[in-house]
Amino acid sequence: MATSFPHDTRWNSTAILIVALCLFVLCAIPTPNVLADDEKPVSADTVGPPPAVLPDESDKHDSAAPHSGGDSKVKIFDTVEFKRPLSSLPGWLSVLSRNKANPIFTSGRHFNKSVIWDQFREQAKKFQGLELLRFVTKFWNSWPYKEDIVNWGVEDYWAIPAEFLERSGDCEDYAIVKYFTLKELGVPPEDMRIVVVRDTIRNLGHAILVVYMQNDAYVLDNLSNVVLSNTRFRHYSPQYSVNEFGRWAHLKGRQAK
Repeated sequence: MATSFPHDTRWNSTAILIVALCLFVLCAIPTPNVLADDEKPVSADTVGPPPAVLPDESDKHDSAAPHSGGDSKVKIFDTVEFKRPLSSLPGWLSVLSRNKANPIFTSGRHFNKSVIWDQFREQAKKFQGLELLRFVTKFWNSWPYKEDIVNWGVEDYWAIPAEFLERSGDCEDYAIVKYFTLKELGVPPEDMRIVVVRDTIRNLGHAILVVYMQNDAYVLDNLSNVVLSNTRFRHYSPQYSVNEFGRWAHLKGRQAK
């Protein structure tokens, strides 16, 4: 004998309501945001968090960043910057530690077959200001560009100067070796930043060195031996910058109407 359920109509209405609520809850649960290839964090940013992360409550506007000559007012690439602790970038801390253990700026150290550090340092004494930046840029840019996957078998690796001498490197490796070279030549490290950017023309991740000097900030790029003000590089959108004193997130300021 078939068993019938009492109040059939009410049961059907309840079941429909339950199913509707379940569908509403499932739709409200956010699904993972799958990024297209051109939206993923750039390779040079793999040692830190994804780009375009808004500052949280622990961040502060870096209005008193240490620069000599009053350069703290310079906004690189027309951005507002927020300082973060170096602990948020362990890959850079590894570079600092490994470089300290294996320095190249020592007497008698060969940079190539014809140049040793002593000669390079003496020649550099002839230059000051922008001329020094051009001298260092041209020298290191003569090394061939090599991708990390070829050099190290991984997508992203930040090489110290000793490793750059052995194998050369890619964009961030040029920036790193220039940073430490200029530091040895007397440029204060607080006046330099390694900056990870997105090249909006090529739609690629890139890294450069920025040096604060003469109330401006100049770009040292492995793509060119020309050293120009950051204001000339409208196609570079900074993600973060770093030196030995901190790490900064960069956000585009609002355009004046």
